[in-house]
Amino acid sequence: MIKRYIPKNIKQFLWFIFKSPQRKWVGWRTLLTDLKGYCTVWFVRGQLHRITVCVGVSNRSRHLLDHLIESMNRASNKSLLNLSVFDCGSDDVENLSVAIQAKWKGRLFYTRQDQPFARSIAFNNAVRQSDTPVVLICDADMSLPADIVVRASKFISRRTAWFPVVWYTNADGSGRYYTESTGMLCTYKDDFFRVGAYDEGIREWGKEDWLLFFEYYKHDIACIRTRERYFVHHYHPSLRPEGFVPLF
Repeated sequence: MIKRYIPKNIKQFLWFIFKSPQRKWVGWRTLLTDLKGYCTVWFVRGQLHRITVCVGVSNRSRHLLDHLIESMNRASNKSLLNLSVFDCGSDDVENLSVAIQAKWKGRLFYTRQDQPFARSIAFNNAVRQSDTPVVLICDADMSLPADIVVRASKFISRRTAWFPVVWYTNADGSGRYYTESTGMLCTYKDDFFRVGAYDEGIREWGKEDWLLFFEYYKHDIACIRTRERYFVHHYHPSLRPEGFVPLF
């Protein structure tokens, strides 16, 4: 009953200290990692990064074209954005590479391989073919905020990676912050591969993102989590396999 008198922000702080997933799954040394990471974010102001948005896609072409690329075209620092797409045999749009080039006039890396979609493999390949020091791993069904370059640059350093908590829309138009997922990630490309990238042994939906999240902590890199209202996941039917068990 005492709990109800504890202010919400204090309860959130105590949860972060004592019950964050990294404390349970990696250990208490992650508290020092977080402290160093947040001090870097608060007190060090770096320059804007050139960023490659890395996407794996399989028959989500309309989402890619109408949501993600449209939002990139509206970005306030669009000249600092590149796009890398690894396409696992999409056939929902004819000549997807041509359709992308018609909408996105910036630098583009595109590879198509006719193979079953596995998020870990698709995203690792999208990152591999990028050519900037910083990458933003992003699903095709997302819209980015207009100031994405500024936001990402604020949270990226050699001590930190950014795992934004995005806004998920529902079929009825409502929405919520999707705290269960760490699927969106902005990081230095060499750090991504240094910590092991996504586990390509995972071929089904889910868990590869949280396992990577913990690998960052094991390498003493803090994972910054911020709620981003204008970083939007657009509704589509769930891809969760039958019998899926959440990590938490």
